[in-house]
Amino acid sequence: MLRWIYIGLLALMLTACGTTPKTVSPGQSVRPQINNQTALPDRVAFYQKDRRWAHEQLGHSDGTLGADGCLVTATSMALVNLGFKTDPSDLNKRLTRADSFTPRGWLIWDGIRKVTDGQAKARYYKTVDAGLINQCIIDGYYPLVQFYLPNGRSHWAVILDRSSQGYRMRDPLRHAEQPLIFPHGAEKFRALRCVGLA
Repeated sequence: MLRWIYIGLLALMLTACGTTPKTVSPGQSVRPQINNQTALPDRVAFYQKDRRWAHEQLGHSDGTLGADGCLVTATSMALVNLGFKTDPSDLNKRLTRADSFTPRGWLIWDGIRKVTDGQAKARYYKTVDAGLINQCIIDGYYPLVQFYLPNGRSHWAVILDRSSQGYRMRDPLRHAEQPLIFPHGAEKFRALRCVGLA
């Protein structure tokens, strides 16, 4: 009888160990399967106009994170989801120290490798299409996409996956509890970069 109680307790302990949430660190897999579809983890939502960093200068440019920091904000969300400890302010400072901005405040993509000690990198694409976005997601890379806002300004956001309604994404200009749906196809995107583990 004691033997069966011991086996039951051991099985219960093993089951509990298997469901314990783990902290993700760089190098671990970040591609869970949800309903047979690949979806990237969504662990953080940063807002570029957050008063903690909105006023900060973007690199050495005349812009600020609040006005022009959508790409740095989106990239910091991707890096946190990959297991790195950062936020838009910290990433902006690291990229600035690594001389990874142009004078206009545009991100130099190799800066991702520099500020993560080679643990993460960015893939650069000359074109944008649904196949490239899907491949990035399958590979565990966060697609960063550029598109036009209704006011005509260029903007960047980070994609998590695609649903039947459109791309699910975190938009640095929207303070939202849940990811937003971009209700268009890949043809609306102007540029694509994907950030993942090296």
